[in-house]
Amino acid sequence: MSARVPAGRVFALCFAAGLCEGYDMLVAGVAAPRFAPVLGLGPQQVGWIFAAAGIGLLLGALIGGRMADLVGRRPVLVASLVVLGIFSIASALVHDLAALLAMRFLAGLGLGGALPNILAMVNETSPADKTATRVTMLGSAMPFGGAVLGLLSVLFPALSWQAMFWLGGVSPIVVAIACQFLLPRFPVQTPAISRAPLRFALTGEGRGFPTLLLWITTLCIAISVAMMVNWLPSLMIARDFDRAATGRIVMMLTLGGAASGFAFGLLAQRLSGRFVYGLAWAGGIAGVLLMLAGGRSELATAVAAFALGFFLSGGQFLLYGFATDLYPHAVRGTGTGFAVGTGRLGAVLGPILAGFLLARTGNANHAILVLLPLLLLSFVTVLRLSGPRAPASRDGAGAGQAAASAAG
Repeated sequence: MSARVPAGRVFALCFAAGLCEGYDMLVAGVAAPRFAPVLGLGPQQVGWIFAAAGIGLLLGALIGGRMADLVGRRPVLVASLVVLGIFSIASALVHDLAALLAMRFLAGLGLGGALPNILAMVNETSPADKTATRVTMLGSAMPFGGAVLGLLSVLFPALSWQAMFWLGGVSPIVVAIACQFLLPRFPVQTPAISRAPLRFALTGEGRGFPTLLLWITTLCIAISVAMMVNWLPSLMIARDFDRAATGRIVMMLTLGGAASGFAFGLLAQRLSGRFVYGLAWAGGIAGVLLMLAGGRSELATAVAAFALGFFLSGGQFLLYGFATDLYPHAVRGTGTGFAVGTGRLGAVLGPILAGFLLARTGNANHAILVLLPLLLLSFVTVLRLSGPRAPASRDGAGAGQAAASAAG
């Protein structure tokens, strides 16, 4: 496939799709202070809107990954981007909570369906020695997409919440059109996979234990990332930082996340996998300890925020690369989709856990401290994951034959 279509073109289009995803992941949070007064929504109702999008993301990742194995990666990606675009635009046209909940849920379905596909496409079109690098780099698209939204809100402070949703809707539709005409057709082993049970896709050919470890690791790191992304401003205000200092600290977290994909992509190409995984998790643990020790020092807290963004996001991006390598072509969309779905579950649970701890104890440090057991547990599982294993088939022939046997 890569001989017919330049791998760079596939990567560029998938990166563009990732930018759209990153934008939409943050748009409701940035727009909330603008639409909440207009629609008469309180904090709890705004939280429901975030949850609706998160549930849509979770279901979209599970469904989109499986459908990609059944009908093809390109049509599912294009459909996912169109769904994301249409319902993002529709979010700008609502007049009540029920309609906005429905629109954000449906937009989340499209958003969730796109990610497993762009990860699988980059894996299947990259040269074998650059697969991990490019899949990990692809992860940076989402923080950059969020950064674009942040930049727009700074440059155009009067930008309406409707305009934010319109921009988040038109962009994925434009990218979907480009993908339809510029992406290659990805082969589908329909006869084998359509008869194979879901259980085989996830656990067949010795993938059961690695899949379990991958889900545990992904869940722990996703909870950690979500806690920081959603609650860091509140945690900093609880430490008596003013709004300007809080904004600078949050910016450092975002910058760290945006830089991590490219940095860890290059490291993955040059160093052993176990060393790179160890570096990401050790750095994340060090970031937590520094955040706890930073107190009211803005410099120390900003450095800790950058470290957490860099190492936690880097670990998450490395896991995307692992997932696409673990599953052979015939079931790659399904396996990657469930891994992404596990991460989306963590993204829903993380803010809930942080909010519970803050409400129960009133101590911001307790919400940060809970990251340590999550990172230590996932450190153990990721080191086990990064041990020697048989590589997945890139053409899926072996998996297709095994799937046919399993179905038969």
